[in-house]
Amino acid sequence: MSLNTLISAVKDSINCKATLQDILDAMIENHTKHFVLLENKKPVGIITERDILLLYTNHVNLNLKAINYANKNLITAKSNRKTNYILGLMLNHKIRRVIVTDNENNYIGSILQEKIIYEFEQDIFKTNIKAIDLVKNKRKALFVNKDSSIQNALNIMNINNIGSILVFDNNIPIGILTESDVINLAQKHIDTSLKIDVYSHKNLIIFDSKKPLFEIIKILKEKDIRRAVIFDNEKKEYFIITSKDILNNIKGNYNLFLESKLKDVKNTFNSLNEAVIELFDNEEEQIIYWFNDKAKKLFDIKIDQNIDSIIPFQKWNYVYKKIKNNSFNENEIIEIGKNIFQLTVIVTKILDNSIIKLLFTNISEIANTNIQIENNFKLLYEQMPYPYQSLNHLGEIVSVNNKWLELTGYSKDEVINQRFSKFTDETHETLKGLFAIFLKEKHIFDERIKIKKKNGEILIASFTGNISSVNGTIKTHCVFKDITLEEKIQKKLKLSDIVFENTTEGIIITNEKAEIISINNAFTKITGYEFEEVKNKNPRILQSGKHNKDFYKNLWDNLLKDSSYKCEIWNRKKNGEIYPEWLNISVVKDTEGNILNYVALFSDISKIKDSSAKIEFLAHHDPLTNLPNRLLLKARLNKSIEKANELQQRLAIFFIDIDNFKIINDTYGHSIGDNIINLVANRLSKNIRKNDTLSRIGGDEFIIVIEDILEISDIESIAKKILFDFKKPIKMEEYLFDVTISIGISIFPNNGLDVEDLIKHADTAMYSAKNAGKNQFHFYKNEMTSEIYEKVIMKQELNDAIQNNEFEVYYQPQIDLKTNKIIGAEALVRWNHKNLGLVYPSDFISYAEETKQIIPIGEFVLKEACAFMKKLNDSKILEEGIISINISSIQIKHGDLLKKIIEELKVSKLNPANLDIELTETYIMENVQKSILILNELKNLGIKLSIDDFGTGYSSLSYLKLFPIDKLKIDKSFSASLPNDKKDVAITRSIIALSKGLEVKVIAEGVETLEQKEFLEKENCDEIQGWFYSKALKEKDFIELVKEFN
Repeated sequence: MSLNTLISAVKDSINCKATLQDILDAMIENHTKHFVLLENKKPVGIITERDILLLYTNHVNLNLKAINYANKNLITAKSNRKTNYILGLMLNHKIRRVIVTDNENNYIGSILQEKIIYEFEQDIFKTNIKAIDLVKNKRKALFVNKDSSIQNALNIMNINNIGSILVFDNNIPIGILTESDVINLAQKHIDTSLKIDVYSHKNLIIFDSKKPLFEIIKILKEKDIRRAVIFDNEKKEYFIITSKDILNNIKGNYNLFLESKLKDVKNTFNSLNEAVIELFDNEEEQIIYWFNDKAKKLFDIKIDQNIDSIIPFQKWNYVYKKIKNNSFNENEIIEIGKNIFQLTVIVTKILDNSIIKLLFTNISEIANTNIQIENNFKLLYEQMPYPYQSLNHLGEIVSVNNKWLELTGYSKDEVINQRFSKFTDETHETLKGLFAIFLKEKHIFDERIKIKKKNGEILIASFTGNISSVNGTIKTHCVFKDITLEEKIQKKLKLSDIVFENTTEGIIITNEKAEIISINNAFTKITGYEFEEVKNKNPRILQSGKHNKDFYKNLWDNLLKDSSYKCEIWNRKKNGEIYPEWLNISVVKDTEGNILNYVALFSDISKIKDSSAKIEFLAHHDPLTNLPNRLLLKARLNKSIEKANELQQRLAIFFIDIDNFKIINDTYGHSIGDNIINLVANRLSKNIRKNDTLSRIGGDEFIIVIEDILEISDIESIAKKILFDFKKPIKMEEYLFDVTISIGISIFPNNGLDVEDLIKHADTAMYSAKNAGKNQFHFYKNEMTSEIYEKVIMKQELNDAIQNNEFEVYYQPQIDLKTNKIIGAEALVRWNHKNLGLVYPSDFISYAEETKQIIPIGEFVLKEACAFMKKLNDSKILEEGIISINISSIQIKHGDLLKKIIEELKVSKLNPANLDIELTETYIMENVQKSILILNELKNLGIKLSIDDFGTGYSSLSYLKLFPIDKLKIDKSFSASLPNDKKDVAITRSIIALSKGLEVKVIAEGVETLEQKEFLEKENCDEIQGWFYSKALKEKDFIELVKEFN
């Protein structure tokens, strides 16, 4: 068919002096997706929708000359070319349109992918391709929430180089934004900060993944659209397919073409720096439509040229006739100018046309080699005590010695002038690959090859050799060693020793009747059964009785359908103990599809389940006293407030602090201090009722929630009773301690209506009791809430500090315990106060968060840290280093976090994979749904994500699997007492075990001693940071540390 019928009828060209605004207006007016820029009627560049998307996203001035932003690497074709040729150009060069010119290279028009698709519509109908065939290996569609900004969508489209993005509402697509939409937005100068919901297409056409492709093309053609949204019912995911995806599946799935390209020598010889040219053969002429860089440099050629522009017509005519007659010898020698080339030709049939691949190997130097070398080779190898052979450039055997004949069993007459491929069990491609190594390296060393003996046996030989050339005749010379027995022994050892005996997973192998024929040591270790006890028995002997028939029916149905099945299952050991295991069963079949064996791999996951339960408890309880922690206290107090509010009752909050506890702890040690904490907890628990709550919220602080209060005098009586109980000294070992406490009391609803106010006011009253002499209780009074002058001053000075650039970023190294090398750093902010000197975050962050000044401080840290790590990456000081940055919940709630991160990544040019964002466990769990959305948006950018202070919050383990996290961070409160505190040891081990189960990294912070480091290393913690290695350092000092350390 003539290309003229496929050329776009709309106006799509413009003078090269046009501005971007001119082209944008013309695109809208003519309903086209590109414009070709012309100079004297000849195409010199092109502007597409994708270019407009990038320019609009970056707010480029549209009054600038378009030629400065145009793509000038145009792929052109003459108007007399065939449709199949155009298709090949599109696929080879990954383009959506081909520029068509006349013989004088004047512009005629352009051909779009859609036109090619419709041209092959009948071919697609015959293939019975379905939509699911196009999305098997595609990434699922990227999306934004309907409340996201246009700018956010444009950023994602640009970063991921995609032409469209879905708009979701409650996990359902309600619209789409495409490059065509961006053209309209750009022309109208729409503000990109506006919500995308208003400007996206709402009438989505969503196809089921099982719908035939030809039906989808028909609808796309009728609706004049280029993209289709596909819903995969099995994966419950959405995909977007474009005309490019459809094009790749034309004529019996075009992937077959791609596979043939992978199998041919093109990729191999590209790596060898050889010249490769691909020709489109239309019988009348052979047109160049692909070449590699070496060919371009060697022959100075262009796409759409005739091959006789390189090889003289008569010489090419001779070669072409031999190609058509299938008489062209492999590796034929051809002269072009002053060079001698070894020419390799491969012909494939694609879309009813021949594709001829030419590979030119320059052998000019080899062709001039002295003939004496050949004689020396022959004399040397004929007398060798090892098997020897020599091949010519066609792969024919020209010489063998007696040892070679003895090894293979052939006579000399049976092998001389025969192709070596006849005597080997290797593929043609393998042999060509070995010959390519010869050509490049001039020798080969200790390669393996399979040789067929005359009696039919296959032997494995190790061979070493080199190459010679006399007057253009290339020969290889190889010496062999029979290593068949060695290979068999090695294979058997690997199979038995590695797979079976060294695995920690239990393995069961049964025959086709599900009768056990083999087990490994791990099976016996886990279940208690020896092989003789289970031999020829069905694995059902392990059944626990906890699963019904439907469970096992589902297991077998899925196993027989998919040939593999994974599940969690409860089984019974020989001693009767029931345990949970993770089971993975596979079916082994012969070449005809008959079942030979069932192979089951399983592991005992009891410890993981126990660890999860322990973490669940420890996440809500104080590990020293087993009392509710702050998180559980808040939950219970919220419920108590709701109940008291409903019943119109009072409740009291006692904030209790042990007097002079720091002196006791510092003087007598942590062990005595911990015991006193426990004894105080016991005394307090004896003075409250069952429905009241006693909580340890940290250090030597406790809170009691007293419910069902009728009179204020009742509260006073309870407080006096508690103080009286502490008049008795505490005896411990040989010491006697007079322990007293101070109590602050707030009352609901008098002193507050929510958890925060009630606890804060009780805390204020407690400090009032301490200031009044300790060992007493105070009720909260309103005058206690007056602002502390120091706090006001601190807040004001914080604001001044931001204006005066008084903040600085320090970096604490993070160390990989396996390599003992610095792999990254955590960015930590410091305040260079004009009067106080260096102020640490613990002294000002709470004020910064309260006043929202944490937002500009956080932006400053993000900017400095990204730039610093980019410098370390580029200078190879820390080439793959990762920078970890803490993000405050205030930045998420009140700042434009995602936009700021995208901006800093663009400005710094830091690889997103080298940025680790740390969010606190408490924020994530208090805002689960919003956290999932934020984490996914960050993850889509390629950023790493960590949960900070893990174990101190109120994690629901069922939610953890929903978060796309990369790392858990063990809080320094747990690291501090390792390895002496049993509770901290239990928590740390549980968190490490959980990380392994979730397949995420784990890092411990606050590591200060060798004992802590060695304990974490032994427990398989991945990374650590802390003063044991280094405190947080300035940039210069950190760089010196990395150089010295690594």
